[in-house]
Amino acid sequence: MDARLIPIAGTLDQEEVVLSSSKPVVIGRGESADILVAQSKVSRTHCRISFDNGFYVIEDLDSKNGTWVNNRRVSKAFLFHHDQIHLGDADFRFVLEEALSESSGPLLMNDETQFEFDVEFRDKSPAKTANSMFLSLPKGDSSVETSVVKRNLSAVMKVIEKVNAEPNLDRLLEDLMDDVMEVTDADRGYLIASRKVGDVLIPMVSRHKESVPPSARNTFSRNLVSEAYETGHAMLLSDPMTKKGMPDSVLSQPVHSIMCVPMRARIGQVGVIYVDRLLGSLPFEKSDLKLFTTIANQAGIAVRRAQLTRQVESLFRDAVRTVINLVEIKDKYTYSHSERVTAVALLVGDLMSFSKKDQRDLEVAALLHDVGKLGVDPDILTKPRTLTDDEFARVKRHTVDGARVVADIENGEQIAEAVRHHHERWDGTGYPDGCAAEEASLFSRILALADSFDAMASDRPYRKALTREETISELKKCKGTQFDPALVNVFTDALENERRFRNRIAEIYRREDKEKSPA
Repeated sequence: MDARLIPIAGTLDQEEVVLSSSKPVVIGRGESADILVAQSKVSRTHCRISFDNGFYVIEDLDSKNGTWVNNRRVSKAFLFHHDQIHLGDADFRFVLEEALSESSGPLLMNDETQFEFDVEFRDKSPAKTANSMFLSLPKGDSSVETSVVKRNLSAVMKVIEKVNAEPNLDRLLEDLMDDVMEVTDADRGYLIASRKVGDVLIPMVSRHKESVPPSARNTFSRNLVSEAYETGHAMLLSDPMTKKGMPDSVLSQPVHSIMCVPMRARIGQVGVIYVDRLLGSLPFEKSDLKLFTTIANQAGIAVRRAQLTRQVESLFRDAVRTVINLVEIKDKYTYSHSERVTAVALLVGDLMSFSKKDQRDLEVAALLHDVGKLGVDPDILTKPRTLTDDEFARVKRHTVDGARVVADIENGEQIAEAVRHHHERWDGTGYPDGCAAEEASLFSRILALADSFDAMASDRPYRKALTREETISELKKCKGTQFDPALVNVFTDALENERRFRNRIAEIYRREDKEKSPA
């Protein structure tokens, strides 16, 4: 499904941009951007638009002035037909090509859609847990009743097991939505929640049957979702097309039956799950709604747990950055050094296909690799002349002191080891322990490479940053002595042959002069 970005303000020299579901695009004012927007308030790589699971998604790339959709600042959001995107002083209108080509009217039920009909059934009862098993049974044949009970119990227990066993929120929500689609036999389904406590709700997972036409795969009633979220009521609606007063945006949808259920936690609603069946399918029953509500409650527990985890991690990272700021106050020449080393190390982690946990540990280790400098006299750190042997010995102690600082982080053994050994060398002549080759951990070897690369790629008081060619030459010259040969090969190969990797490195250092850029 193709789409277009139509300039509407602040971009008079910008032509319409055709978006393709097969190719993500980066918008910004830097040379690496796919869509150039020559505005001073637009960052070099401002945001990315990609197609994911039936939706176009816009994602902010840590821009200075933020990415705004319909006057709301977003970090990541799904785009809908006629959404307005604001970047700096530039405004765009997002339109779906397929929606424009249809003659039946708008395809998306948007925020302006007013539902002027009565929902047939709202479950206003207090939140129930799966343990209450309030699952309705059909009247009649006992074998049918037994079959339904087995199906319902199996579905709920399956969800409970996943909620308790799967620590990754994204995978968990994907699995839960698969179960919802299987149990409800819905044609379309959407799980709408927030990633952070108090954040804006966005569609995080969507599903649809193959029979659903492309033009109807990314549509749902945002008003109905808002009502379920705000009131906490589970809602069942049948045959909306037969109701009086339906707006064209609803009538254009071949919807036969809708269920919309809040995901509840002790604090209240944390999201909503929406499913529907299109014309030609049987309508949902109240028994479907009750089973659906039980599953949604379990999903709410998972979402709330993940939100709290993310909140704690955010607080932890804020504390880490506070410590880094203290280090940089003592040593002005390391300003932003830890952030750059972290960014480079994480790019290496990407090349090595690290798991999310390993990437997190590597990030914390890189951010804190110089924390031991808090114990070094500032006069030594900023001394313009060559250090004495005693002074250099004091500086070298920052690796041991730093490891001691982070040793009390829960499950942080890997982090502490990396901090201690980030100045070890492949040939065993480094410090503090003289570890050779793989005696130092992989994290330590990555930090050693990233730390040295930053020294080469940054301007120093005594020299300008090395060019890309000079940097690559120096890394290759030192492989097998200072650096892990395999890491150097992977890193330099990416620098030489992967344009996207070079662009990401260039963005870290924000070089104006391309000839002086390490990328």
